[in-house]
Amino acid sequence: MADLGSDRRPVAVVILTWNALAFTQACLRALRERTEHPAWRLIVVDNGSTDGTVEWLSELDKLTLIRNGRNLGFSRGCNIGIAACTPEEDVVLMNNDVIVVDPKWLTGLQDTAYSVGDVGVVGTRIVDGEGTVIHTGAFMQPVSLRGQQMAGEELFVNQCSRDRDVESVVFAQAYLRRDCIREVGLLDERLFAYFEDSDYCLRVRRAGLKVLCTGGFRPPVHFQSTSTSENRVDFWTIYDRSQKVFRAEWAEWLEEERYDAGVVWNSVLHQPLGYAVQSRRLMTSLHFAGLKLAYRNAYGLAEEPPDDLLLSDLIKRRRRSDLVQVALCQADAFGRVNGRYRIGWTMLEVTGLPPEWVAGCNAMDEVWVPARFNVETFRSSGVRVPIRVMPFGVDVDYLNPDITAFRPSSRFTFLSVFEWGERKAPELLLRAYIDEFKESDDVLLVLSVFNRDPTIEVRAEIAKLGLPPGPPVVVLTNPRFPDHQMGALYRSADCFVLPTRGEGWGMPVLEAMACGLPAIATGWSGPADFLTEAVGYPLETAGLVSAEARCPYYAGFQWAQPDYEHLRSRMRQVVSDPTEARRRGLAAAAEVASQWTLEQAADRVRERILELS
Repeated sequence: MADLGSDRRPVAVVILTWNALAFTQACLRALRERTEHPAWRLIVVDNGSTDGTVEWLSELDKLTLIRNGRNLGFSRGCNIGIAACTPEEDVVLMNNDVIVVDPKWLTGLQDTAYSVGDVGVVGTRIVDGEGTVIHTGAFMQPVSLRGQQMAGEELFVNQCSRDRDVESVVFAQAYLRRDCIREVGLLDERLFAYFEDSDYCLRVRRAGLKVLCTGGFRPPVHFQSTSTSENRVDFWTIYDRSQKVFRAEWAEWLEEERYDAGVVWNSVLHQPLGYAVQSRRLMTSLHFAGLKLAYRNAYGLAEEPPDDLLLSDLIKRRRRSDLVQVALCQADAFGRVNGRYRIGWTMLEVTGLPPEWVAGCNAMDEVWVPARFNVETFRSSGVRVPIRVMPFGVDVDYLNPDITAFRPSSRFTFLSVFEWGERKAPELLLRAYIDEFKESDDVLLVLSVFNRDPTIEVRAEIAKLGLPPGPPVVVLTNPRFPDHQMGALYRSADCFVLPTRGEGWGMPVLEAMACGLPAIATGWSGPADFLTEAVGYPLETAGLVSAEARCPYYAGFQWAQPDYEHLRSRMRQVVSDPTEARRRGLAAAAEVASQWTLEQAADRVRERILELS
């Protein structure tokens, strides 16, 4: 990072006003009270206010006021403000209905802007007054051409706290480097209002510069669409007019030119767990990584359009047989895939594959598996085609140690997240916990359980175990909190524990590690690739046992039996030495962020597709 020190570059903060005096007063008051930067000044451009705004601004000192006399639009008004800056000044564009909260907001934007040499624009996370996220970056739907703000309407749990490369940011608060303005120019005045920030950011990216969104300080509060509501403007008339201009300029680039290659994605989108979860995440990441995706349901089933606005655009595209086909699903569905080059991406958590899976794999040109364990089991089952290890990854913007915790109590809290079933060994975990700890021990076990079997009632199944009295256990069955809050669940515990009998990959283990939790999990199958003694607490196994008795689908195959006594000792170990447990948890989070992210998973896929294309 460049050493800005006390010799910080000067910055002009340009604010456009059009009535809404009360919001302007609150905005400027916060700026003056909460801006720790040695070289900034304020330029206010008024677009014909009639509510006393100009008179009030005229009485303020240390402010440059420009009176336009009439509403010239957002883009032209901002350009007039930028033109009033000196050639040495960087520029912050900011709405008059934004309230800065963190005194380090301007130094934070500037530090990010000069963190590397090729940054053009920096935006920030933005929230509303109720603690709901408005913005952590933005993107344009490539087919519908409607701008969307990322993370909108999510509960703010300190997600997206790092500096991130994004497609665009909103200009409610955005930092423009002076060299970027010289290279890219000013805002497009054909866009009276709306789409001007997306247009500018796309021009910045087309010029080879980065658009970043920083999470390095507490986000400002934005009251949104104040000028439109205060001035009783017909939003849709202005929006539609600007969209037509934007479409003429960017439709072809967004649909074709932005991508390096195309791929047909054969998978599922609507299952609550498993392949569908990974599919949704990977499709989004692959889009932003530069792959043009078209979608097909791997099982030939009709699906409702997804709620996700980006995915709803991607599934509208025509599927081309001349493109590489990737099928992320069970291998027994691979036979439905047709195309020039076919890749099957799948996994299984036992020591072999059913015959229909072997046949499906051998019908592919190559097979991807997420873990080295799968390579061994697939080969031993008779898969002959090339096999590549292509790990999954976690979204470290939502799963990291900085996510807000909502602790259920002051007790040392164990957390387990799993789908109810024999493979996850819930009975083993509960017995070990009850046998190892007394009622007087200051511990708590929280089970977040997903149960798809309507014939099973989880609490009744636990009651059948006949466990003796012990420390408290909390059971959350099919909890209905949104996916973006999973990190807050992990962060609310002290240790993750899952004595699984087998995993094709082990996503909950990796997610917990990403959040900085020490993880106790079976050191066999998928998790063996990332769970080591240095960053966690791998469980020993008491050997392999038949999986068929617990699941007929696994006839002839085995999985691991976690060692019961080692599970007890591991749980005691983290309670007895929480300092070491926290150290391993933080080491795990650092390793996940460096090796096992969703972005890295998408980049590996992209590289392989480019090789084949």
